[in-house]
Amino acid sequence: MADTPTRDAKLVELLNQAYAKEKQLEVALEAHAEVTTDDAYAKRLKDHLKETKSHATQVSRRIKQLGGTPATVSVPGPDGVGRFAQNVAGKVEEVKAAAQGQLRSVRRDGEQEKMLQNARLEFAEEAEEIATYTVIDALATVVGDKDTAKLARDIRREEERMQKFLQDLLPELSAKVAHDEIPISEIEGGKVAAKA
Repeated sequence: MADTPTRDAKLVELLNQAYAKEKQLEVALEAHAEVTTDDAYAKRLKDHLKETKSHATQVSRRIKQLGGTPATVSVPGPDGVGRFAQNVAGKVEEVKAAAQGQLRSVRRDGEQEKMLQNARLEFAEEAEEIATYTVIDALATVVGDKDTAKLARDIRREEERMQKFLQDLLPELSAKVAHDEIPISEIEGGKVAAKA
């Protein structure tokens, strides 16, 4: 990137932050979808996983168009990258297996609590992505890079839709946790208002 204009280098830096986050979230979303027992929530996670993979591809493509290289993890040794990929894949499978094993062994309230924790984490991750794409959009707009600005806006809209879904889901999951973990006699009015 020595010959890359300063504006493009700055955009590549920000796009690489977005790219790294998208790649990180691919793993998290896949694991969360596999342990989610609510069908609508699981479907939305799987749909967003497809969006996330698409975002990573689009961002990677734009980084290359600007003369950069998508962020990679350096691993020493000639076969390091292959071993690293195998290790990452193995660890992901271990985490998924452990999560599924725990899910099978806990009571229903454990399932609801885990889904609530995951949804809260996903909500926060979406906020971080929204902020990142807002910054990319603003910087690209200021320096006159219409293509990068449009890409950032398009992806941000999808992240905002996912965050809205999670925002609407959090009260429902909270009510389910209350229903599962708090005696009915301690709940005001004797019942929990949850979406059907």
